[in-house]
Amino acid sequence: SKTDSNQKPTGNPRREHPHINPLSLTHKHEKQMSSKDTNNTNGYREPSDLLKRLFLPPKTPGLTLSSDHRWLIYTGQPPLPSIELLARPEEKLAGLRFDPVLLAPSRLDYCFDLKAQHLSLRSRNTTNSNTNTTTTEPAEITDIPLPSESEGIRYIRFNPNPPKYANQQFVFTSKRKNTNVLEVYVCNLTVSKSNGNGNRWAVHPVPALRGRRLNFVNGCAYQFTSNGKSLLCKIIPKNHPSNPPAEPAVPIGPSIQTVVEGAKKAPGRTYQDLLKNRHDEDKFRYYLTTELMNVDMTM
Repeated sequence: SKTDSNQKPTGNPRREHPHINPLSLTHKHEKQMSSKDTNNTNGYREPSDLLKRLFLPPKTPGLTLSSDHRWLIYTGQPPLPSIELLARPEEKLAGLRFDPVLLAPSRLDYCFDLKAQHLSLRSRNTTNSNTNTTTTEPAEITDIPLPSESEGIRYIRFNPNPPKYANQQFVFTSKRKNTNVLEVYVCNLTVSKSNGNGNRWAVHPVPALRGRRLNFVNGCAYQFTSNGKSLLCKIIPKNHPSNPPAEPAVPIGPSIQTVVEGAKKAPGRTYQDLLKNRHDEDKFRYYLTTELMNVDMTM
């Protein structure tokens, strides 16, 4: 039999909708994109709200337990680090990676929310037509106000022995907005007598640390003493140079590697960011030089 040259091939060919021109759809989509791009030509474009909900879900909150295991502090954390945080300078010395301007670990996110909850169950009576049922439920979660100029908080530390004027006490670090300053605040829990058993959290700065700069390069810069009366803080000395040592234009000497007599060839561990020369040693000494300050927390 002869095959008709005008006969269409059988099977499942790709069909186009008779009423829709794909070129017109592409052209219309380009117009929509161009109109949106004109509003944000010099900055980063953000995804839609739907994509944010899919790929940027809320991060699990940070938890801090009080010293007597009666209070739990919740801190909200951002899902991903911001571009501003990733663009900040970073020093790499002796295994430490830190921000040389802020004097804190690099790529460190700051919590934007602060809440407290008492770890106890409270009873609740439910009266029906015939029965009276008593149920238990967890205590309410209380919002703790952050400082007015705070960009975020970090390093929550509870007092193991709170003073007489506070049922609970903890300190935290707050980063001031649009600055490279880390400030220490104290949060006290008091019971309001006018409201019965109402708890009130009051936040205020530590007066003794006003104007002093703390060093968080090697971790948290403060710690309560065992009796809870003092807060030991690592601060920058007053006569400390304001700028790190400059790198010499000409090397001081050759790079020397010493092989111990009788050593055998063997695989060695790989350590990152080792000190390579005298200049690295000077910078390491500069950034980690601190002095201890004893802050009285009983007043």
